[in-house]
Amino acid sequence: MIDPMTPAPDFHLKPWQRFHVRVSLFNGLVVFGILAVMAFVFYEIAYSTEFGALQQRIRSTAGILSRRINADRLAALPPSGPGDDSYYANVRADLEAICREDPDINSIYVLAKTADPGVLRFVIDVSDPKDSKGELGNAKFGQEYRIPAEVTTMSRGLVETAVEDRTSADEWGLSLSGYGPLHRADGTVFGLVGMDVKASHIDAMSARVLSTTLILFGAAALALVGVAFVLGRRIRGPISKINIAAGRIAGGDFDHELVLTRKDEFGLMGHHFNTIARSLKERDFLRDTFGRYVSPDVAKKVLQDRSAAALGGEEREVTVVFSDIEGYSTIAETIPPQEVLGMLNTYLAAMNEVIDQHQGCIIEFLGDAILAVFNAPNDVPNHAEIGVRCAIAMQKRLDEVNHEWENLPIAQTWRAAGKDRLKARIGIHSGKVVAGNLGSKTRMKYGLIGDVVNVAARIEALNKKIHTTLLCSDDTRSRIGEELAKTAIDRGEHEVKGRAGHVRVWGF
Repeated sequence: MIDPMTPAPDFHLKPWQRFHVRVSLFNGLVVFGILAVMAFVFYEIAYSTEFGALQQRIRSTAGILSRRINADRLAALPPSGPGDDSYYANVRADLEAICREDPDINSIYVLAKTADPGVLRFVIDVSDPKDSKGELGNAKFGQEYRIPAEVTTMSRGLVETAVEDRTSADEWGLSLSGYGPLHRADGTVFGLVGMDVKASHIDAMSARVLSTTLILFGAAALALVGVAFVLGRRIRGPISKINIAAGRIAGGDFDHELVLTRKDEFGLMGHHFNTIARSLKERDFLRDTFGRYVSPDVAKKVLQDRSAAALGGEEREVTVVFSDIEGYSTIAETIPPQEVLGMLNTYLAAMNEVIDQHQGCIIEFLGDAILAVFNAPNDVPNHAEIGVRCAIAMQKRLDEVNHEWENLPIAQTWRAAGKDRLKARIGIHSGKVVAGNLGSKTRMKYGLIGDVVNVAARIEALNKKIHTTLLCSDDTRSRIGEELAKTAIDRGEHEVKGRAGHVRVWGF
């Protein structure tokens, strides 16, 4: 018998050849999750970088303008307006040029302080003509502007150059703003110069960064899908072969060989799989052969539980069916031995099939006689009723066998011996026995010890005396279902050899 512990071939697997390593490295879900996190981090970093660069540009521009604009010249303008003041016109033209040339800056304005700390007034307000301030338009000279309470950066812009950290809203819409203070020659603060970047520009920047991120993430994801596809094909092939081979073996085909010429865990699995298949084939052969000499139930139990092969037994309540061919001695004297053997094998095979169908266990064949038990070694609920139904089915099957033999030479042979057909007598009895292994350590058999077997044999012999073919004891009839019990015919009480008192028997 093949040793299942036969060492596997020495493949000298490299680390990268091991299945679990490759699965770990190319685990799609993990890598996909990592890529998603990386994409999110990349987006956050890229967006923060661009947003920071925009803030720095606004800060620089605001700082430069706050130093270039002459606050004293603007403070000298009359309250009615700048009129034709050339300096005012030049400053306004410079600011308009910046709005046109810088794609991000939407508007630039100069605000002067008033007596109210929360209110400023417009001195200059220009915007990019391609991206105007909508229906409100540019503010007029001297128009007041109340600083929103939530925009603290503007108030800070009167002291130092400052840029907002997030977009804020006022009557001109949502924007990101930066401010630089305007100082007079005497050091006092005249006001501030401010500039706005509309929120749509911020959104466009965010969309640009997001699209770049998605492109990179998509390319990585496609690469991952390609790798996963290739890896999947490498895994799917051997798994399919294993499933097919497992299905063949589950169906009893132990000759099927799993071919996996790979130096990885699948290759090792193929080796072990084929070793198991060969072991199962030998075990199946052993059980099948063993089961020809003992009951398949006994063989199965011994092979599954090694302790079942030990000498000894257990007390069980069983139903014993004892069957014998009527007039067998006469037939054996008349028919050649080879024909008798063929007849017996056909008959016993037919009865064996019926007994197996009814969960019975054949203890042994005694020439033409059959000794079968129900509820040993396996549990059979309602064993008495099943035993009786099995006996009835055996008689019916024998009728079928006789019909099959009608035109065969063997039937003509025993007709010449005075037998028109093959008949069998059956005796059934229920009670307690000791069922187990009898014999020695080198040779044993599964058998029954107890009076039940003897009584069943005597009841079978009683059929000849009262001209019946199937009898069961009162002990058996009392254990069968009411429906079957109603069909039993009382054949009275009789003496049986080796049994004190009379035994009531019933026919079917």
